[in-house]
Amino acid sequence: MKKRYTRILCLTLAMLFVCFTVAACGGGNTPSGGGTTTGGGNTPSGGGNTPSGGGTTPSAPDKIWHIDAAFAAGESTTRSWAGILEEMKVRSGGRLDYTIHLAGSLLTFPEIPRGMQSGVAQWAYLPTVNYVDIFPLSCRIMQLPFMGLEDPVVAAEIFMQLFDEFPQMAEEYEPFNMIPIAASPLWGYFLHLIDGSKEVRVPADLAGRTIVPYKTELIPMLSKYNAAGSYIPPGQMYESLERSVIGGYVNCWAFAQWFVLHEFLKQHVLIGDNGMFQEFFVYVVAKDFFDDLPADLQQLWYDVFRNQPIENFNNENGYVYMWRETESFTQWQMQFAKDNGHLIVELTPAELQQWKDELSDVHAEAIAEINAQRGDEVATAIYNRALELIAQR
Repeated sequence: MKKRYTRILCLTLAMLFVCFTVAACGGGNTPSGGGTTTGGGNTPSGGGNTPSGGGTTPSAPDKIWHIDAAFAAGESTTRSWAGILEEMKVRSGGRLDYTIHLAGSLLTFPEIPRGMQSGVAQWAYLPTVNYVDIFPLSCRIMQLPFMGLEDPVVAAEIFMQLFDEFPQMAEEYEPFNMIPIAASPLWGYFLHLIDGSKEVRVPADLAGRTIVPYKTELIPMLSKYNAAGSYIPPGQMYESLERSVIGGYVNCWAFAQWFVLHEFLKQHVLIGDNGMFQEFFVYVVAKDFFDDLPADLQQLWYDVFRNQPIENFNNENGYVYMWRETESFTQWQMQFAKDNGHLIVELTPAELQQWKDELSDVHAEAIAEINAQRGDEVATAIYNRALELIAQR
């Protein structure tokens, strides 16, 4: 009998010893619920976050903030979007996770502000040409024709400096539950036409054509020369060009690559080295989502988007200087145009001056209109400061 109790006592002590040993080795760090995380937690596919040599995968985070990212078009840049979101996921230790919704599957361009306001998405990009009426300070002023912007990287830096200096620009986004984090340029907007039989060298040559200008300030010039100005959503451009409903558009070179429009184009008018104007993408995060993040994750958004060395913003990840990505599509489209015998029109200085003269009054008119809508002179201050920064660079 005594031996039996002795064996029981020994077994009990052994079991207690094993339990203490497991706890000391970290077995107690698994969160309640078994530690399972959606999508594999902070271990990227391929085991990229597991130390080489068979180390232990980090424990799942206690809380995960999930990002629904709405990108309404441009699937060809998906690798960049996925790259930077994956970077944020890894650098956050898995506390930030994401889903990318493409091609209007969650929101289309017009729906993005209301969708962010209602909480459908937590992150999105806004093409500035689409929101001149809603966000005039940030989506109209810097994109006025012939502002003098040249290098796309410098353009992005100037744009974000204006955001930093004028809080009224960010305040435009508050009613829609959005915080602007960063911006990237798409370089210059040129004229692309489906008719290559007659060169367009001066504004009068546009007579009789229907053009999608993607810029409010170009409408008066088109009307003056009996050229209709139409607005076609990017997703419908293919059919409109194919059926010759429109004769061309003003947009960046990469636009044709994104929407497979190059097969219809026959003429490209290079209106100066940097086009008539530049468009930007403004990247926004939902304010209620952002406010719920701990301070270190809030800082991570700015570190990833704005505080990295420029050499980090390459074709694999990085958005402030999305030109790195856009440039590859631009070069492809330009080479395609040359290889297929498209008419590429380079204007003389005198011809270029005619375009500038036709658009010389639109700056003052646009700024006056914004001031009248707001009831203040903030637009004037932003415009003058933008010109000052451009002249300095």
